[in-house]
Amino acid sequence: MSQQPSIAEKELRTQVAAALLLRGISQAEAARRLGLSNKHLNQMITGRAPLPLHWAERILALAGMRIVIGLQHTIEEQR
Repeated sequence: MSQQPSIAEKELRTQVAAALLLRGISQAEAARRLGLSNKHLNQMITGRAPLPLHWAERILALAGMRIVIGLQHTIEEQR
């Protein structure tokens, strides 16, 4: 039985894909520069393969970006 991806995982994949698009870097170019196959990079971005945090960092670095992690508490959690 496969586990559903968390909201954070989905958001990370979305942000990684958007960063490449924003900087005009194709997945094929990113894969070449990272030493990955285009297929594997695409699978990581689309959720068909795990996207480890260290790979997300490397992909984002190509786009001149970095990961910043923050916490947000809801009102119910603060009580």
